[in-house]
Amino acid sequence: MSDMKSWSGIGEEIRDAVDTALKTGNFRNLGDVMVNTGADIVKNVSSVVGQAVSGGSGENYTEKYEQATRERKRVQEERRRARAAQAAEAERTRAPFRLVGRISSVLYQVFGGIGTGVMAILSIVFFFLGLGLGGGFMVTFWVLALILLGFIGMLNVGLKQKDRLKRAKKYLELAGHNHYVNLEDLALHTNRSRKFILKDIKKMLKEGFFPEGHLDSQESCLMLSDKIYSEYLSLEKQRKIQEREKKAEELQQIQQKGKAEIPVKTEQKPSDELESMISEGQDCIRRLRDMNDNIAGEEISAKLFRLENLLKEIFEGLKEHPEQAPQMKKFMNYYLPTTLKLVAAYEEFDDLSSQGEEIREAKAEIEKTLDTINSAFEELMNRMFRNTAYDVTTDAQVLQTMLAKEGLTMHKEFEKV
Repeated sequence: MSDMKSWSGIGEEIRDAVDTALKTGNFRNLGDVMVNTGADIVKNVSSVVGQAVSGGSGENYTEKYEQATRERKRVQEERRRARAAQAAEAERTRAPFRLVGRISSVLYQVFGGIGTGVMAILSIVFFFLGLGLGGGFMVTFWVLALILLGFIGMLNVGLKQKDRLKRAKKYLELAGHNHYVNLEDLALHTNRSRKFILKDIKKMLKEGFFPEGHLDSQESCLMLSDKIYSEYLSLEKQRKIQEREKKAEELQQIQQKGKAEIPVKTEQKPSDELESMISEGQDCIRRLRDMNDNIAGEEISAKLFRLENLLKEIFEGLKEHPEQAPQMKKFMNYYLPTTLKLVAAYEEFDDLSSQGEEIREAKAEIEKTLDTINSAFEELMNRMFRNTAYDVTTDAQVLQTMLAKEGLTMHKEFEKV
């Protein structure tokens, strides 16, 4: 009886190891179980042979054998618990995944296959009847042929769903515990083109195979959990900030290099200051245009387009009236840089694929502020050139008065003066 129990325990251990390997897809532990079980069998056989050779008593042998059996069962139980814990851990750490089409693909294949077979036989029968008898038999053949095509299409849909589910499981397996995988690696391991993989994954994401699945902005990496995607967004945001800082540093170095090449002067000439102001303004207009191109919303783009035109008019007017340069200092040192900073923040928010309530509120506030900025810049432009307009009007009135005094005009109002 003890022998039967021991062999039964060994069989249970092997069976549990095989079941665990099939459920988790991890066959590495199966080989270890087979080796350890074989070692236990060899030890037991050696013990029996040793007892027989040494002529030990039957009772002593039975006691030792039962002790060895209990020890083996204890080890087997510990291994079983370890495998169960490993399977539970694998299930816990697996990325969210849905078996989309598992049932429908089977139904499509079953009914499509049955329908295809039945309709094919009936079509053949009525085809030959139609050839011999003609009339309604041939009409019936064409009707059956159309129904046959429908069942073939159903069967094809089921096979496609089955293949897609199989590929989705393969993608999930290749992603592993990292919960992300590059599309290039998927193409390499599945012998498919990257274009096919990208199209396939987009369809899987749309159909819900990966409930928390995301593609990165370059569409080069598949992420299968919200946690990984959140970490990616944080890194991407940090990368963009570093790029901006690097560009700003490079621009500063270029400016410092340019200043070093220019002889130091105790006082900057008004013409140089004006040219620097206009050049800086044109650079701001170009930056504003680039940011506007990267922003998708039509309403915000219209506001930025108006802002760009206002800035063009302001700096074009400054070229014609350089005496207004002193009034532009506060505009250049605060108003314009702050405006560009707000637009840059909007561009960064708009580039995020997942936008929360706070981001949307910040974007709405910036859009509202742009209306105020456009109105303020328009009023600023009017104030800048209001004195010029007044001087021109005064000169025109003085000229009319002098012409009237000289008798060179026939206007009555000037003859009374």
